[in-house]
Amino acid sequence: MQVLLLTDFSKNAKITQEYALNFFGEEDVHFVLFHAMKPCKTSTCNGICAKKRERNLLENEHNLEPKLKPNHTLSKVFIKNNLVDAVRNYIDKNSVDMILMGGKGKTSDEDRQFGKNTFDIVTKIKCPILVVFENSVIKIPNHIVFPLDYGISFQYKYFKTISQLVFWKKINLSILEVPNRILNNLLFKKNNKDKIAKTFKEINFQFKPIQSKDKKAIYEACLDADMIMFMAKNLSISNQIFQQLNTKNLNQQAPLLVLHA
Repeated sequence: MQVLLLTDFSKNAKITQEYALNFFGEEDVHFVLFHAMKPCKTSTCNGICAKKRERNLLENEHNLEPKLKPNHTLSKVFIKNNLVDAVRNYIDKNSVDMILMGGKGKTSDEDRQFGKNTFDIVTKIKCPILVVFENSVIKIPNHIVFPLDYGISFQYKYFKTISQLVFWKKINLSILEVPNRILNNLLFKKNNKDKIAKTFKEINFQFKPIQSKDKKAIYEACLDADMIMFMAKNLSISNQIFQQLNTKNLNQQAPLLVLHA
């Protein structure tokens, strides 16, 4: 499989790379160390900015190579473009199974856990994305929390990539059933639950209904999670998580796995 490691050479980016090497430790993976920068428009630059970034990328590659497992390979890509367009164009032309990036980079607001670049990637790029935070614990996740409100039709294709990884069959999955004020169709909910049971039949999972409509309910249910997983298309859940992250309410230690179909 091919995995993009987005880097801006920040502390969070380095932690994300360490997490990736451990997370994919048993997988045959080709990592692509990926950096994009907007073309410099100042007349005094004369290509100096790009050359500096290329040196940083080469240094990052050299530092990462000795840490690779025997089943890992590594290459680097440097593109002059804004990050979203650079990533989108790359995955349109290449087979990419997953993207890993930090919760925030060098230019992000210190008071926010979710930087603008990260938000743009997870909401605009149609590829599974794993977001790792500065204080994420580097470990294979055992307990994964999956909040959903049955606001969209559940589909197996969201889980095609993650379910192929070695660790998946060993996890404990908590499915948080978040109240949906709009959805009153019990048959639609039952059909979704049947699909979920079929999709997750090979792993240990359990449904955990959330009775409270308090916005902090998801946060409280995720306190002991090793990873938080959600479908990007489930907008009400996505918006709650992003909002909680930027008010420092959600457990920022747990990486976020954002699923796109």
